[in-house]
Amino acid sequence: MLRYLALGIRRFGLYPMHVHQRDNWEFFAVLRGECGAVVADTDELVLRQHHLWVFPPEVAHGWKGQGPSRCKVGVFHFGKVPPLMEKIVDQQRFLESDLTALQVRRIAEIHEELRAPYGSVTEKSLMIFEKALLELSLMALSQTPFASDQSGGDYALDKVQECLSWYSEHMPEQPKLEHVAVAGHVSARHLRRLFWQARRESPHAAFTRLRLDHAMGLLSLSNLKLDAIARQCGFSGSSDLCRVFKMHHHVSPDVWRKRRFPSNPTPADGRR
Repeated sequence: MLRYLALGIRRFGLYPMHVHQRDNWEFFAVLRGECGAVVADTDELVLRQHHLWVFPPEVAHGWKGQGPSRCKVGVFHFGKVPPLMEKIVDQQRFLESDLTALQVRRIAEIHEELRAPYGSVTEKSLMIFEKALLELSLMALSQTPFASDQSGGDYALDKVQECLSWYSEHMPEQPKLEHVAVAGHVSARHLRRLFWQARRESPHAAFTRLRLDHAMGLLSLSNLKLDAIARQCGFSGSSDLCRVFKMHHHVSPDVWRKRRFPSNPTPADGRR
């Protein structure tokens, strides 16, 4: 889901953005002028024009520029990215790519297309966010070389994605790893190895992220009670949802919803 959206003029030479970790995946594009990314463990600064960076949440970074020069940037934060993007970024720490003039214009258009659904989230908004994420991801990966598909090297990634899709469809049923493995025609032990090979994480961690992302979507879309959201996202109840949500996002679901959507109505009939 889209978590943050911005397009505007910056003077990073006069007002640099300090190095820190983000809570989400950041797509950062310089559309006019120039600026550069500063990563936590390096002092190197290379100014770029017409450039796109993708940073995962765990890589601290900031932005600098040259003197009073202005640059126009577009910034998009997402809670998750496609598995292929995770795999590539895991190998390189972050991803960057030059932008064509057509891509620069398209990023500005994507921002404009996202403004309305971001300001008033509906079920259709989630589809628009997903479309934008895929388009931005393809831009970021456009200059990344890939090995031939004939080698079968993408088997782990394909199988993991297949199992994640199945899990998403059956999330309210709270399927165990063994059930997911059966649906993917592999053993639970082998599925754990595939997840680590493709994503460098356990199936449990990936399933938890899916459940939390789905919960955030439901929190954004309506004033559903937490018990109802918990059931749809595969949690045993509102207490389980609150515990896991707070563990990962450091706030309760109620607080997150009020901060993100302060105008949303609050259910009036008892505990959520």
